[in-house]
Amino acid sequence: MSSNTYTLKEGVIGEFRLVWQAMGALSIAADASYLLTGVALFALGATPLSILLGVVFYLFIMNSGYQFSKYISSAGSYYTFAAKSLGPKIGIFQAWNMIFYSILGYSSFGFLGLAAFISMINPSLNSTAVWVTIAVAAATIAFLFTYFGIKTSTDYQILGGVIEVSVLIIGSILIIISAGNSNTLSVFTTKYIPGGLSQIFYSMIYSVVLFFGTTLSITSLAEEAKNPHIAVRRALISTIVVAGITLILVSYAFTIGYGPTNMGAFIKSPDPGLVMFKHVSYILYILLIAVTVNSFMGYNVSVSNANTRIYYSFARSGILFLPRSLKKIHERYGSPYNSAIFVFIVSLSVGLAFGFAFGPEIGGLVMLFANGYAAYTEHIVASIGLPFYAKKMGDFKVLQHLVFPIIAVGVLAAVIFFTLYPAPPAYPYNIAAYVGIGWIPFAGLMTLIELKKRGISNTLETEPEVAKTAENA
Repeated sequence: MSSNTYTLKEGVIGEFRLVWQAMGALSIAADASYLLTGVALFALGATPLSILLGVVFYLFIMNSGYQFSKYISSAGSYYTFAAKSLGPKIGIFQAWNMIFYSILGYSSFGFLGLAAFISMINPSLNSTAVWVTIAVAAATIAFLFTYFGIKTSTDYQILGGVIEVSVLIIGSILIIISAGNSNTLSVFTTKYIPGGLSQIFYSMIYSVVLFFGTTLSITSLAEEAKNPHIAVRRALISTIVVAGITLILVSYAFTIGYGPTNMGAFIKSPDPGLVMFKHVSYILYILLIAVTVNSFMGYNVSVSNANTRIYYSFARSGILFLPRSLKKIHERYGSPYNSAIFVFIVSLSVGLAFGFAFGPEIGGLVMLFANGYAAYTEHIVASIGLPFYAKKMGDFKVLQHLVFPIIAVGVLAAVIFFTLYPAPPAYPYNIAAYVGIGWIPFAGLMTLIELKKRGISNTLETEPEVAKTAENA
């Protein structure tokens, strides 16, 4: 068997494809119709403020992935960043957190979110048989795109993504124009949120998570990118600029359209975004439905691509008790197809379990809330490791490698703290908070068990080597 059977193909995709791979993971139209409700649930009339803060804080959080990408190109993404900077033991702890949030985030938003959206459009479809069918179909289609290779899936992301962003921007501008004198910048303050900053931090579990797929979706494809140490970093910045502007515009339009003091109605509406678009143009309303369904599928394809590659990396390193067969690469399509099958089965099973327990809409939001804690821990670990690694590479800079990581850790720790203090949110989100927080020590326990049983050495199995700093600058 050729050694290439276990090696991802290099130089397959460029910066432009990386951007739209990430835009698929961000799924802006789906966010606008589903996840934005989660932000508004806590932020109310300050929803645009929460989104703006989400963009700003995510830039600090993304800094670690951006800086590591100067040196490291690996399908393992944040797992490899942690292992290279803080050692293989911390790398394994990182991987246990990644396995939790990668599965919950994928199946919650991609499968249950899509099912919830379709039932919002047509309540007659709100039955167990329908949402289960939708979830299975969504998972299957995403798996097939991943199986047939990254070029096929990014072709789809580019076409769908450009149409999606265009529809959202045009519709939002028309809503803003129709609002006339109701337009106000006070929605970027805490004027319309009774709980003040504490409530804003609750909402940021969702507003920051809106952008969390960006770094992982790009860095996990770095081994397959052309000139990855430059292309990955450019793609990260380009994605946040496009997505941030679009989501801030959409959130502002929706808040002004409903009225900052009337966001309680926005939360209770089965399809608030569609209501606003229908008000300004029936054609845009139909287009929004189409691009939103496509947006959920774009998310599924992007996250399936990313998860498949990080699980491939885990198997390549021989960690998490995963079968080594997950590292096999399809000789024709260049995809880690066994890993894709594994991600498909596990993600769909977890999604169905939460759907049966809470229903697709609440089940998806509960999973997203729980998954935030492990995702935040992943970024905290990477931010802690960054200054050590930059110093090791002889490229340490105080602002990028120390100040920004400290800010990122502080922001993430504050968000975690304020979701639990002075009290966790109401049921069932309190269960999500307990499960999410509980996973972190569980990940530590599983790391100790794995170290004891497998005797992980000081160097994990080969990950792509680091290029010289001078070549990456």
